[in-house]
Amino acid sequence: RAIKTNQDLLPETPWTNILYDDFWGTLLTHSGSHKSFRPLCTLSFRLNYTLHGLNPWGYHLLNIMLHGLVTALVTALSHSLLGRGLWSLLAGLLFASHPVHTEAVAGVVGRADVGAALFFLLSLLCYVRHCGLRGDKWKAFQRRTCGGSSTTRCWGWMLGSLWCAAASMLWKEQGVTVLAVSAVYDLFVFQKLRFRQALLLLLGKVNELSLLCLWGNCVFMKMRSDQESH
Repeated sequence: RAIKTNQDLLPETPWTNILYDDFWGTLLTHSGSHKSFRPLCTLSFRLNYTLHGLNPWGYHLLNIMLHGLVTALVTALSHSLLGRGLWSLLAGLLFASHPVHTEAVAGVVGRADVGAALFFLLSLLCYVRHCGLRGDKWKAFQRRTCGGSSTTRCWGWMLGSLWCAAASMLWKEQGVTVLAVSAVYDLFVFQKLRFRQALLLLLGKVNELSLLCLWGNCVFMKMRSDQESH
């Protein structure tokens, strides 16, 4: 249904319809809509349909190509976590051949998972790079040699991470979880905090936010009482 009877794949249908319909081609505001908003995945199906109609080989070829790219990114991420030795290569080979990916790669509509994984990993790798530059920037600051270009590159990688996270969400909704994974990487891998330390840090931030909200509420009530007295 996502391909064979989806009107959004037809050349005569305006491509902007993808922005208003769900993954199955039903208007998002319709009561029968699945509410799964995956315009980038639908756009890739439309590209396949434009090139070779309903001939399945092209759809499968693109799925395999995407899986190859995802595997390369998994291997690259393994380099930063396990080093550039044999273990990172084994991690990539295990990911490439693991049977758990069969449905996502062999099933054409599973492309939503593969595409989301692609941009998920790109977002995470951008964030890893941001953390590395942030650490270099802090060391440079301690030496009083911090330059403006390093700051620009540091936050450029952060912006790239956010853009890729948004793209992952537009392939499949679960892509939003990369934000939480990036936070976990920052706390437990980059900053090497223990779980108890991270929990105390988080509680400290919550307490600061609570105090700020309380202060804001007090200011608002004071202004309101002043207005009523006038």
